[in-house]
Amino acid sequence: MSNKVTKIELEEMKQSKGRSKSYSNDEITVFWRPELCIHSANCLIGLPGVFDSSERPWVNIRGASSKEIMKTIDTCPSRALLYLKNANFSLRKARKKSKKTPKFARIQILKDGPAIISGNFILRDPSRKKIHLETEKAAICRCGASHKKPLCDGTHLTIGFKD
Repeated sequence: MSNKVTKIELEEMKQSKGRSKSYSNDEITVFWRPELCIHSANCLIGLPGVFDSSERPWVNIRGASSKEIMKTIDTCPSRALLYLKNANFSLRKARKKSKKTPKFARIQILKDGPAIISGNFILRDPSRKKIHLETEKAAICRCGASHKKPLCDGTHLTIGFKD
């Protein structure tokens, strides 16, 4: 799954100034939305030369190639990290893939964290009203303390939730 920023997400980030951060080089812009981050650490593990939480700023956009950065961002389960290809960015022309809807939902339980649901699913609130999601992934709270239930907001980290 691609974590390429959508038009809707880009518009939301423009309207909510200060709630997201952006880092840019000549080829891509990386966006970080801290309120969505569930601290899976995929970015820190996948590309420590770019993503280092002990540094300020924590994203070193020149620490790896744009292609490597995009590949690592694509592993972010909560879409807290997104990217936008700038106009002068070009990889070799990729063949156009037909977008197939997955037949099944997949659920991955993160240790001491949320359940990540991806694929073909519908999420409903207790009154059976459909919860609109922008992506094919959702991080579902398992600790019970999220302020965005049923979605995870990272509270499991502050309360010390353990499996």
